Amino acid sequence: MFNPQRSNSYKGEKFMSEETTSAPRTFRLDADVMRGLEEEAKKQGATVNGLTCRILRRYVRVGAKVEQMGIVSLPKSDLVELINALDEETIVKIGSKMGGTTAKEIMLLLFGELSVSSFKQYFLTFLCGYANWTTCYEVENEEHIEIRAAHNMGEKWSIFVRSYIESALESTLGIKPEFKYVSNLSLVFRIKKP
Repeated sequence: MFNPQRSNSYKGEKFMSEETTSAPRTFRLDADVMRGLEEEAKKQGATVNGLTCRILRRYVRVGAKVEQMGIVSLPKSDLVELINALDEETIVKIGSKMGGTTAKEIMLLLFGELSVSSFKQYFLTFLCGYANWTTCYEVENEEHIEIRAAHNMGEKWSIFVRSYIESALESTLGIKPEFKYVSNLSLVFRIKKP
């Protein structure tokens, strides 16, 4: 029976520390920016302060660093259209190539090392949080880290993400993940702890 020692759900920046500074700071914001923050906080059921901290945390810890790499954003529907236009063999090749190169570079840029811990942070913080590839849930026990990832982008996206993860782990750490489940909506894989 699986007996987790630790279980966490992640939607991006929730993975990161929620520490606050002891010294208050004052910022001057344009009126239109403040109105936008107030409207968005109300939609999310959050405080303006909490929303602003999440936005700034995401930018400082991830956004400012990966902008140097020339990250391109596009609507999810357009990405799904591109992925669905490819055959499965091409998707696997592209996922493997990207996982074998960009994962290593971003892990080093964001976390300064190649380890199981930095891969977990990379997947949860960057791929799930910043890039919005999936939403994630992580369970950890003495032997494994299990990541459960869900999305609504279809079977070919799952194929791409699986190829990416396999290649990223093999090229950076020399380990092969164990995939317990892959469907058109989710992937469940685990990594053996060193």
